[in-house]
Amino acid sequence: MYYREMEDGIADGNGTRSRRVPSLRDSESDAPPLSQDNVFDALSSKRSRYVLTYLRAVESSVEILELVETVAEWETGKPIDLVSEEHCGRVATSLRHSQLPKLSMMGMVEYDEADGVVERGPHAEQADAYLDVASERDENVSV
Repeated sequence: MYYREMEDGIADGNGTRSRRVPSLRDSESDAPPLSQDNVFDALSSKRSRYVLTYLRAVESSVEILELVETVAEWETGKPIDLVSEEHCGRVATSLRHSQLPKLSMMGMVEYDEADGVVERGPHAEQADAYLDVASERDENVSV
């Protein structure tokens, strides 16, 4: 696997401090499927469900800002021009530091932190049936 090393205060064993972040080239089509518990864990956050739902709908990579705005709209049920900057900031922080890294580690998204780009990962399809049910029950989701 290819990794991009980033400074974040985690020792790598060689006396330097770095963190490995999977790059978009890490997709392995022969990777074993996720357990049902892992899929449910990934989908336990509404923001994660929104990320996966949107990525499935656009079928391409998206910039984080576009993802932040969509998630903020869906969370509030308002168009982006009526969503506060404070709320968008909370969504951006949450996605960058929690949801996207977690989904990336599970292979549900491919997250290039340096370029600010996200796309569906090799395990994303394992969540599709659950996303269908969740989207049907959420009146704010419009894809």
